[in-house]
Amino acid sequence: MKRVGFIGLGTMGRPMALNLLKAGHLVRVFNRTRVRMEPLIAAGALGADSPADAACDADVVVTVVSDSPDVREVILGANGALSGCRAGAVIVDMSTISPAVAVEIGQACRERGVEFLDAPVTGGESGAIAGTLSILVGGNMDALERVRDVLDAIGSKVTYMGPNGAGQSAKLCNQVVCVLNILAVCEGLTLAEALGLDKATWLEAVREGAAASWMLSNLGPKMIAEDWAPGFRIALQRKDLRLALEAAAQAKLSLAGTSLVQEEFGFAEANGWGEQGTQALIKAVRNLAKQPSPQSFEA
Repeated sequence: MKRVGFIGLGTMGRPMALNLLKAGHLVRVFNRTRVRMEPLIAAGALGADSPADAACDADVVVTVVSDSPDVREVILGANGALSGCRAGAVIVDMSTISPAVAVEIGQACRERGVEFLDAPVTGGESGAIAGTLSILVGGNMDALERVRDVLDAIGSKVTYMGPNGAGQSAKLCNQVVCVLNILAVCEGLTLAEALGLDKATWLEAVREGAAASWMLSNLGPKMIAEDWAPGFRIALQRKDLRLALEAAAQAKLSLAGTSLVQEEFGFAEANGWGEQGTQALIKAVRNLAKQPSPQSFEA
């Protein structure tokens, strides 16, 4: 059993924290919107008044928030987790942020005698609930071994990628592959519909063949059912793609496909669908497919 401070109880963080409780760890939770703490406290967690309070006496502190500025604030801010950590603790950020910010936070933590791992996850809400997330880790290998039992309660695969920043870099590459898969499913279903095919029958026919993918099997049925409930929100996907394209620009790479999907997600967000799941991209694809000529769709 470890004492775990857990900060961020959104779509992903809530089930991750619950899985830590189920594994027998002592969990102290904090969320800016305090009502989200109540189900965790009812399940046996302790409540905290701030990130620093959540980190007090913790062996491991886990953060799962939205973007680089949020991670900076909850870890390095005036009342952030680092200010409450004891020497020898490990902070594990499981958000998706800039690799450069992960390096910056790692350096600040080491100066205070605290280890830092950037450990973003992939697998979506369903993986968070089932505890089957894939975790991509950057940081000190010894620190990873010290918190492996905590990560094992959250995911089924933990992969060490290299020093701080490497976990985030790996996640951004993952997001590139994910969004191009989503776009492929959207365009395939849109064409099937236009050609008069039964979409459910078509999906069943191709999901075991060469076109098979996680996105096809998991998001395809939601697109057909017009179920836009967010497993992962379009607004957050756009944030991840912004980070990926920034990293590509720094590497002097042009990622044409990723840029196109970012524009189409921008069209979706401009139409008020930003809080819907990424499967709602098909609404943008359907609209844009009817356009008479190519154009820029950036919001």
